[in-house]
Amino acid sequence: MYVIGITGTGSLVGQAIIKSIKKSSFRNELLIGMDYFQDTIGSFWVNKNYILPDILNKNIKEKDWVENIINIINAEKINILFIGVDFELRLFAKYKLYIEHNTSCIVVVSDEKTIQIADDKYETYKFLKENGLYYPKTYLKQDIKLAINNKEVMFPLVVKPKNGYRSINVFVVSDFKELNEKLEIVSNPIIQEHIGSKDTEYTCGVIVLDNRVKESISLRRDLRDGNTINTYFSINYPKVIKKYIEDISSKLNHFGVCNFQLRLDSDGLPKLFEINARHSGTTYIRALYGFNEVEYILEYLLNNREISFKLQEGVVKRYFDEMLVGGSSIWTF
Repeated sequence: MYVIGITGTGSLVGQAIIKSIKKSSFRNELLIGMDYFQDTIGSFWVNKNYILPDILNKNIKEKDWVENIINIINAEKINILFIGVDFELRLFAKYKLYIEHNTSCIVVVSDEKTIQIADDKYETYKFLKENGLYYPKTYLKQDIKLAINNKEVMFPLVVKPKNGYRSINVFVVSDFKELNEKLEIVSNPIIQEHIGSKDTEYTCGVIVLDNRVKESISLRRDLRDGNTINTYFSINYPKVIKKYIEDISSKLNHFGVCNFQLRLDSDGLPKLFEINARHSGTTYIRALYGFNEVEYILEYLLNNREISFKLQEGVVKRYFDEMLVGGSSIWTF
């Protein structure tokens, strides 16, 4: 029996990883969860859940946090660890080799350079441009007015934080007045050309292992409050999207799965505006279409076996659910 670790049992990403495992051939393996809060929903879906020291507390030292992780891994004999919390990525990337040297566990995380490119949207833009990949025109605050006056870019424009997430403080502006107002609100902003429309937005997943692209999938999506509420999958989506995201992955050379968010412009060209160098909240949604990226990684890294996906076209709708927690709880998926 394998022992699989998942951080972030209270996060949408961590829960999506657990749900994907439960929908795979690894459903009966031992699952060990970790989080910073008691009684998360995901904690009732694993065999045991550990509470980690609050690394965001300035009194907690990185080394103590890492040693705590190592102690859990060794105590539970965890074979592989998936990361389900955004702010942990940098730490796990930094200490990946140290953890793996002091345990028998594979940590599924990309390197620090990849995490940095993904976390900083201006770095993402520069990465795309330097590698000859389609990109949205992107400017820093001090450069945008000259760019507009020189007609390098036109309204409407998008103002967003360099290190933002879930569409928080993301604004579409139509003139200089709105632009100046939003630049006062958004901390450390970038300004991008407005690409396509909500009907041309895609969320994509690409698996890379041993420096090679293995599989990819693209889903058209609808958003509400920055979260995906509906996704759509068809095998007839423009082939340029598949080539684009796989080209990005080849250059980025991440480890495991990367999530890409993009839109098609008026010429039908894909332009990426966000990288999540990790599993995403749509991980389980992809599994429902038959693209179980977590299962693929487990088979490849633990069993040295590549599996193939049988994909099903359709629509996946996200909804709220409830769970009764009593003396004993059962898996209800």
